[in-house]
Amino acid sequence: MTDTETPLARLEPVSVRDIWPDETQDFTPWLAQDKNLRLLGETLRMELERVGTEMPVGDFAADIVAVDTANESKVLIENQLEKTNHRHLGQILTYAAGLDALTVVWIAKQFTNEHRAALEWLNGITGADIRFFGLEIEVWRIGESSCAPKFNIVAKPNDWTKAFSAPKADLTEVQQERIDFWHGFHAYAKEHAAKISPTTPKPNTWMGLAIGKSDFRLQAIASSWSDGQPEIRAELVIFGGDTARRFDALASERDRIDAEFGADQLEWHAPDDTQQRRIYVRRRVNWRDDRRQAECHAWLVENLDRLYEVFHDRIQKIP
Repeated sequence: MTDTETPLARLEPVSVRDIWPDETQDFTPWLAQDKNLRLLGETLRMELERVGTEMPVGDFAADIVAVDTANESKVLIENQLEKTNHRHLGQILTYAAGLDALTVVWIAKQFTNEHRAALEWLNGITGADIRFFGLEIEVWRIGESSCAPKFNIVAKPNDWTKAFSAPKADLTEVQQERIDFWHGFHAYAKEHAAKISPTTPKPNTWMGLAIGKSDFRLQAIASSWSDGQPEIRAELVIFGGDTARRFDALASERDRIDAEFGADQLEWHAPDDTQQRRIYVRRRVNWRDDRRQAECHAWLVENLDRLYEVFHDRIQKIP
């Protein structure tokens, strides 16, 4: 049989109302399930963890509130299984303000040009930390197969533009040096990372990355010790409440974890003067030297991927 004679099935659209007759009773509970929130997060390149559904905001209720586990910021998710309208646009702004959400995700069956333009305008006038996404939800199947949902991004922030929105004159020489380093890291990680997903570069000594659970975060560090010697670090950070117990739960497997991580020695840091706990690997290297930066980016990505692989499943089991 030739290629032209090979029988192929066709994708067939399914009405979203056939799958979820009611937004509140059907779609929101479905999307709030961990596996479906993970699907949404994959579309947005974020790791989301549910906080709650129908969360009160004054006299109203937000459909879903989650956190972006890369930085613990709130994410508002508002659903609409019809064409977008002004009422829902007003709701997402009201809820975002009331919840202090840094990311807003508006899901609808269809976006009008006016509402797509409104989100693009909001992304253009807000700071780099504020993000508005517009997603259209579709359902498809092949023949008599099970139905499959699909999210299509129709409006999103331009992170690159936002990262450079401030004139270089507004950054100190050190800040510009840092943001240049993180832009290089971001580009390298996008192409080579197997597990991690880099976030928007900022003129900081660190970049936070998600590992799939609140109060845990991966961090890439490019800094200097008090003696002035520069170094890079890949680390798992435990913060929030009950950090000592969570750290101890991991430390009970320390020998096994160290063996799994491999060649570079992990350092287990539990200082008395702070609530945070860190497990990291570090390397003394001059990351400021342009000739060494590609090497630094590769080392950070390799070790952050290893931290993700060693710790991701373990921390999911820690209450």
